[in-house]
Amino acid sequence: MIIKKNLLITAALFFASSAMAGEFSLGAGAVYNESPYKGYNENTSAVPIISYEGDNFYVRQTTAGWAFWKDSKNELSLTASWMPLHFDPDDNDDHAMKQLDERKASAFLGGAYYRHERWGSLKFGVAADAMDESGGVVGEMTYFHPFRMERLTLIPAVGVFYYDESFNDYYYGVSGKESRHSGLNEYTAGDSWNPYVALTAKYQLTQNIFLNASAMYTVLPDDVKNSPMIDREDSFVLMTGMSWRF
Repeated sequence: MIIKKNLLITAALFFASSAMAGEFSLGAGAVYNESPYKGYNENTSAVPIISYEGDNFYVRQTTAGWAFWKDSKNELSLTASWMPLHFDPDDNDDHAMKQLDERKASAFLGGAYYRHERWGSLKFGVAADAMDESGGVVGEMTYFHPFRMERLTLIPAVGVFYYDESFNDYYYGVSGKESRHSGLNEYTAGDSWNPYVALTAKYQLTQNIFLNASAMYTVLPDDVKNSPMIDREDSFVLMTGMSWRF
């Protein structure tokens, strides 16, 4: 399996649904991911759904944070996130792609700022690769606005992710050595801005049981889709699951 969940899932697809959970919720779900890499069909994987919202500490899916400044409209946090984007050549069906090196998942450390207003919320985040797999830096700017009904909450979101040259080149570049082994063209990726739209839905079945669903569509920038490793111009991710609020 090449991408259990890509970076777009961990950074945006779950943050809204996690933030509106109770003090602690736990569940399980499935992610359907159309991989942009050549040699992969759409794949589905099981994922946990975890959230904890304390006075200062929180866990929102694969991100843990400590809010050192928070009031009714602002939240400024230090964050630690697991970014499971990876590439495993052994799982690929394309002969040329099988000759490439593995790209590993990594942990990122950084910070996030939320601004909450009546018209919606803004999120600004930045983080750096703490395990030095890519040595990259990622950023995020997102607008989201919850619409709460009796049992159903919908959260549309629109935003953009920034990936620096080191991040993109690690996951999408092809080195000279890899080019000679695989026959793929040598490629060096630059930094990029990835726009996306997303929709999260949360339905309360009982006092404690919730159904969760999230979908995200992302347009791949030129520095990603021009890579010889890529055969798509966009990316789509869908998550469904169930969680229990304690």
